[in-house]
Formats: sequence, structure tokens, C-alpha cells
Amino acid sequence: MYQTPNTKPGSEYILPANDYEKLITTVTAKGCYKRTYLPFFFIFIFTLTGLSVSLFFITITDNLVLQLLNGMLFGFFSVQLGLIGHDLSHGGVFTTKKLNHNLAILIWGLGCGLSESRWYYKHNAHHQAPNHIGHDPDLEIPFVFSHEQAITYSDFNKKWVFPYQQITFWIGLCFVYPYNILNSMRFLFRDISLRSHWEILLMIIHFLLLFAVTLYYLPAMVAIIFNLAVFLTMGIYMGLIFAPNHKGEDMLASEATYNWVHQITLTRNIKPNFFTSYFLGGLEHQIEHHLFPTMPRFRYKEARIIVKDLCLTQAIPYHETSWLESMKQIHLALKEESRAWQN
Repeated sequence: MYQTPNTKPGSEYILPANDYEKLITTVTAKGCYKRTYLPFFFIFIFTLTGLSVSLFFITITDNLVLQLLNGMLFGFFSVQLGLIGHDLSHGGVFTTKKLNHNLAILIWGLGCGLSESRWYYKHNAHHQAPNHIGHDPDLEIPFVFSHEQAITYSDFNKKWVFPYQQITFWIGLCFVYPYNILNSMRFLFRDISLRSHWEILLMIIHFLLLFAVTLYYLPAMVAIIFNLAVFLTMGIYMGLIFAPNHKGEDMLASEATYNWVHQITLTRNIKPNFFTSYFLGGLEHQIEHHLFPTMPRFRYKEARIIVKDLCLTQAIPYHETSWLESMKQIHLALKEESRAWQN
């Protein structure tokens, strides 16, 4: 039976920093950091084709059901474009940092309507301390997986959110995309600079073009339904990509000392195959992504073999499961924590 993940004190599975340096040396020697331009090119062209077909379809019919489905298609490929932006932000596409950075800003802002700098700030903090309470910003959500999280939350959350969080968590995925739009704007207006002006402009252009095209070619109600489908699909899809990686895994207590091995022990991989690799944008190899964040996603398969060997020799848990099983584990973790809190 699945048990609620524990908040670990941080003393388990500690290895010296030079072991991580040896691991980096090993994967580098195996060529895992070599650029993979051709696969990225095909993914990019396929994504742009999908978005173009969806936009063209807006111009040929105003059927409500068809445009609802088309909105879902556009949302799907928009997230796929965001996954390429994610690769660029990590520096995993080109060898030139500036090229990765500039293209990432363009894709995040113009392509997805989001702030790259806000994402980078938050995501970088997450990578430095995954599932470390009080240090990982991805834990700052209304849902808890540890008592240490719960005690810091409001009475409202304790009374109305925690008892039903195994249900409301999945409903909340619908709002992931608008939540990120709102926080992108908050982040950019909080620290006005040349870069923030540029990102705000890109985001405005994105939404102006999207709304202008849909309202020009479609009746108002159909255009609204299309855009709602886009927003909801993007939110759900984004949540279903990122939730399996850490949610429901062990947590590191706030006062515990972080060790690089926690990148492995507090993270979950999804069993890789062609479909998961495409739909999850390489993030099925989340353990390897956290250990080697600048590595091209198409090299994680090779790095996985090396990391699994290390875990075997050092008796380090390496958690890998199916996508559906990860969803089940998240649901049960939320449910068990809710019950434990009420009792």
C-alpha cells in the first residue's frame, strides 16, 4: 500500500561533492553534453506546423464543436513550444548562451504569452532545492504533502482546502496557465527594466494577435470558447507535465542540509518511451534533468544508464514509474496527508 511521503531530516544518502564532479566528468566523456540540433529542428518545425494548421482552421469554419477541439489542439502545441523555450532557458539547445537566452525570451513571450525571466527566477530556485520545504518555490501552492507545510497555512486552507485537496488539486490544473500569466505580469511590473518592458510588449502582442485573429474570423461566442479551450488545455497539459516529477515524493525538512543526492531521492522519473518523451518534452528523465540541467533533452537516455549504475552501487533509491502510476501516487499522497491532518 502506498504511504504518505515522509519529511526527511536530510541525513540519508549523503555523498561528497566530488562524487558529483566525477559523475559530470563521466557523462561528459560519454558525449552527453553534445548538442542535438537535428532533433530540436524537427520538433520545432513540427510544433510550428501544428500551430499554423490550427490558425488556418480558424479561417475555414466557425463550427463551435470543431473550434473547441481546435482550441485544444492550439493549446497542446503552445505547450510544446513552451517546452522548447524551457530547453532554451536551460541552455540545452545551442552552445551560445546569448542565443539560447534571446530565443527563450522570444518563445516564452511571443509564443506562449509568459515571462521568461519570471520563470527562470522561480525555476532556478526550484532546481537548487527540489522538494526542500521553505526553499523550493514550487511547493508554494495551496496543496500540501507534508505536515510541516500544513502548519504554516491559513485557517481557511486548513478548513476548506486540505480536506478535499485530492480533488481540488486536479481541478486546479485548469488554472495553471492563467495563474502563470498573472504572476508573470506581477513579476515584470515589480522590477521595471528594459528587459521587463520587452517581455511585457511580447506578451501583449501575443494576446492581441490571438484575440484579434479569433474575433475577426469567428463569431464572438465561438472565439471565446476557442480561447477558453486554449487556456484550459495549456493549464492542464502544463500541470500534467510538471506534477509527476516531484509531487508525492519525499520532502526535505526546512532545517535539513541539502546535498546533491537529493536531486535523485526527491525526484521521480517516468518510464521513457517514444510517446512519453514527446508529450513530456524530455522531462520524463526528471532525475537526469535535475542533475544535468544544461544537457540536451535527447541525451538524457544515455545519462540515465550512468545515473542508474551510480544509484545501484551506492544503494541510492532511483524512483521510476509509469505516468499513470505517478498520477495515482500524487492522488494518494494528497489524500493520506489530508486524512492525517484531520485526525
